[in-house]
Amino acid sequence: MLQEKVKPIEETLDPEDWESMRALGHRMVDDMLTYLRNVRSEPSGSPTQKAIEDICVPLTHDGEGEEKVYEVFQHSILPYTFSITRPRFWGLVAGTGSPYGMFAEMLRAGMNSCQESLFAEAYVHKQVIGWIKEMVDFPEEAGGVLVSGGSEANFTGLAVARNTEAEVDMKAEGVQGLRRRMTLYCSDETHHCLERSVELLGLGNEALRWIPTDDDCRIRLDALRKAIEDDRKQNNHPFCIIGCAGTVNSGAFDDLNALADLAKKENMWFHVDGAFGTWVKISETHRHLADGMERADSLAIDLHKWMCMPYGIGCTLVKDRLAHYNTFVYGHEAKYLKSALDQLEDQITGPHNLALALSRNFTSLKAYMLLRAYGKNKYGNLVQQNVDQINYLSELIGREPNMEITAPVTSNVVCFRYKPKGLIEPEIEKLNKIIYDELNRMSFLMISDTTIKGKYMLRACNVNHRSQKQDFEFLVNEVKKIGGQIAKY
Repeated sequence: MLQEKVKPIEETLDPEDWESMRALGHRMVDDMLTYLRNVRSEPSGSPTQKAIEDICVPLTHDGEGEEKVYEVFQHSILPYTFSITRPRFWGLVAGTGSPYGMFAEMLRAGMNSCQESLFAEAYVHKQVIGWIKEMVDFPEEAGGVLVSGGSEANFTGLAVARNTEAEVDMKAEGVQGLRRRMTLYCSDETHHCLERSVELLGLGNEALRWIPTDDDCRIRLDALRKAIEDDRKQNNHPFCIIGCAGTVNSGAFDDLNALADLAKKENMWFHVDGAFGTWVKISETHRHLADGMERADSLAIDLHKWMCMPYGIGCTLVKDRLAHYNTFVYGHEAKYLKSALDQLEDQITGPHNLALALSRNFTSLKAYMLLRAYGKNKYGNLVQQNVDQINYLSELIGREPNMEITAPVTSNVVCFRYKPKGLIEPEIEKLNKIIYDELNRMSFLMISDTTIKGKYMLRACNVNHRSQKQDFEFLVNEVKKIGGQIAKY
């Protein structure tokens, strides 16, 4: 008699017991809400040796189970993460997230949508881009795409600029076909991600001209004009001017209207890095800082910074939708399509045709849910609140005889230092480095440090919706206390 073959068990990642998984999920949500509710008092620091040993283990053959791994997360990972959610975090330009944003990310992960075309994803993405353009006063006819953050947003905008302004067919010949060096221009306060973009675009970092800034940390127009003129004399090809809408160091805004005028006169592309500063457009008192931004050919924005959405989400807006599409679409189809834009709306607005990544998660969902839930006024009030709080911090520092503001306070960044009488510059720098280290021991990156025009200083950047005025009072008191104790010796 033939023995009946045993049918192999078919594997799945779905739970055997859905109710147990439901209970674990509810517990995770409850635990994270408790964490966020109590984040002001939650500890933050590097992992202990025991935590490291708990994290760094050999991979088992059969797994350790969901409950066990969640316990590891609770006890050895969460308490030792680089927590940017706390109210006294002003060291980086990093938004603090929100509970509803966490829920939106959970929904996105549960759907596990890999495309944003043909179905609801396409409409959600298109609507989010429309809302962003409306909020920042960018032209309605412009296009745009959501990306991972400011670095990719700048890369995307500069890729379109390079391909559009090149004197050869970049898709066919690439940079090897260039007869002249393409050059582009930014201030010496511009974020270093622009240099990375230029290198990855094959232009080489020597093509990026770092233009000196004035006393207000804004690009010097006279130096910019001369640099462009010198490159033309050397038979180079100046093709792009980059403006800053909020520098990371000091929060300065370049004169964007003047840069737009110059770019038009020189027949050059105008790109604006507005990773966080773009959002002053929705403030009540500081929206004028970004005047001229709407004239940019391309604009890089972050939503996980001043909009406090979960990491990572940025946006590139491009005025010429066809140029944007033609940079990333396969082959050369788009060259003859200008008359057919209406028929190609799905392709022109499809995010997989407008950025490097083809495999895309449903990034637009969290932006859609948060913008629709809270509206423009709520976010505008938060941006205004952050600016007002930084001005309050500036006032507190100004009242202290042993402290000074070291760079213009333009928007949401204040640079300062502790400067008791009788100390020379090297001693002042050494003292403030010790203060910075002591604050870091207390709470990592409560503030950061920087150097502007050769002067070392402390820096606080506020994109934190959890900060309160009492937190800035605490900062000033701690700087005074630490500085006073060290200065005695």
